[in-house]
Amino acid sequence: MLARIHSVVKDTRGSIVVEAAFIFSFLSIITVASLEYGFWLAAKSQVERINYSLASLVRERTQFYGNRESFSNNDIKQIYELAKSLTYHRYDKELCLRVESIGFTPAVKKTISYQQKLDYGSTLCNSITTPPLRNSIEFSPFSSRQRWLPLYQVTLILPTPKGTLHRLLKSVDLLPEYVSAYTILLARDGQDQ
Repeated sequence: MLARIHSVVKDTRGSIVVEAAFIFSFLSIITVASLEYGFWLAAKSQVERINYSLASLVRERTQFYGNRESFSNNDIKQIYELAKSLTYHRYDKELCLRVESIGFTPAVKKTISYQQKLDYGSTLCNSITTPPLRNSIEFSPFSSRQRWLPLYQVTLILPTPKGTLHRLLKSVDLLPEYVSAYTILLARDGQDQ
């Protein structure tokens, strides 16, 4: 009996199958993880493109909203609806949009006259970790029209696309929980045109 057990243990005919099972399992996991990360990168690219489009709309807002530089909740809702359309309504309940603005008094010395931060959408807005717009006021130039140009910051957040290894990659911090993009921009100085 001991001789039979010893011969089974020494037999190497099945070792290739066992090794192949381990290697193919490992390669499958690596391939799926790479695909998941690729989907995240594609989503990140989409969010950045959409955010840039929304930021362009915000930048031209004085042309669209009759020289009004501050935002209303209805303005943010309209921009949010546009963002939903640009994402083909795939993230209707999870989309988050934040628009911040800072305006200055019409004086030579740069003094903040108003500051706004309006969120619209899902609870992902609580996850926004962008730098405060107030830290960027030095980027506002004094225009030829003798005023400091308002600053805007547009932030868009979507959830990470969920796939096969989503939870595993998220648990080891290889895949963020959400995809976000933000843009800081100046208003156009075309108020009197």
